[in-house]
Amino acid sequence: MNLNKFTALFVLSFLLGYQTSAQTDSLRYEKIQRTSINYKSFTTVNNKLFAINDIGQIVIWDLNKLDTIHFEHNDTDFHYTAIGKDKQNQIFVGNDSGNIFKINPKDLSYSMVLHQKYLVHGICFNSENKIFLIAPNAVYEPVTGKHWSNFKHEENAGLKRVSKNGKVEKIYFELPQITFIDSQDRIWMTNSFGEFGGSLQLFDAKKGKILSSKFDSLQMGLFFPKSVFNDDKGNVYITSGLQHFTSSGVIYKIDPSRNVTRIFESRASWDTNKTEIEKEGIFVGPGTYNKTDNSIYFATATGFYKATVPSYGKLQNIQLLFNPSLSTEREPKAIGFKMTTKQMEFTSDNKLLFLTLDDGFGIYDGQKLTLFK
Repeated sequence: MNLNKFTALFVLSFLLGYQTSAQTDSLRYEKIQRTSINYKSFTTVNNKLFAINDIGQIVIWDLNKLDTIHFEHNDTDFHYTAIGKDKQNQIFVGNDSGNIFKINPKDLSYSMVLHQKYLVHGICFNSENKIFLIAPNAVYEPVTGKHWSNFKHEENAGLKRVSKNGKVEKIYFELPQITFIDSQDRIWMTNSFGEFGGSLQLFDAKKGKILSSKFDSLQMGLFFPKSVFNDDKGNVYITSGLQHFTSSGVIYKIDPSRNVTRIFESRASWDTNKTEIEKEGIFVGPGTYNKTDNSIYFATATGFYKATVPSYGKLQNIQLLFNPSLSTEREPKAIGFKMTTKQMEFTSDNKLLFLTLDDGFGIYDGQKLTLFK
């Protein structure tokens, strides 16, 4: 085991008092490169991965062969800006001209289904398969033309929106970095502003109304969201992490009654004079839930981990799965580095799939890790 993996395990054990174990000694590794451009976002249907790359084109991968599939409908006159799938596993993509297209994942047939005047930033479908779009200034329902923008923002420790007359605004729509619709038809929209904290907006896509985003245990000045996901019991999880002078990370569990529990917390602390770091924290990135083993999988700056979801209390028996060497970048709004992992989910055949900043995708089947780009 290399020094980085040993340090990661030691730190987690020291901070949390848990016995951790690594499964990396026999890990096989492979790297495949088909393209030279990075990716923004993705979704999957069966053995196909549909992604938008940095120049706004659609790239489709066969996850069994780990090779790209030709897609003839990449129009260089506009750029794709959002991707999602409906309840029938049809792929929907939006572009910078406001058009929404549907792709049938079986035969890759392609058709325009909506034309809007707004650039599309996000696409969500509720349990009734009704489409909602994230537009520049609102949550938008294109079928009825309704839109919602009066989201109330809780006070943030460092970053505030100021109107032209110099007053601090509290009611407005913040274009989200992360959008997730949960099993209760709630759209979670989050932002991280580096050292200045973050924001949360919550919308009921079943009743069509804005929900309160105030949770007593979520302090927006210390909120650096990296992912939102849910389990099969209606609980929502938010991973939060930052590297600014030191590293920190929290995983929040929010139950159906809106009760918040910190099931994982790794935060560096100082003495009373704030001159010496007593404990080194762990920079936490995105995570996801696996129903098969009732576990949370999450990325950190020191590797990828898994832990069984507890019925109550904190995560225990945290296991290091692998610690790949990934390219990183400086964080413009924090004195540190960006999280190298952007998005995670499980495929239909139970493989862990993740998107990185500069190294394409990774897929892990329990014995082999493959990075492909």
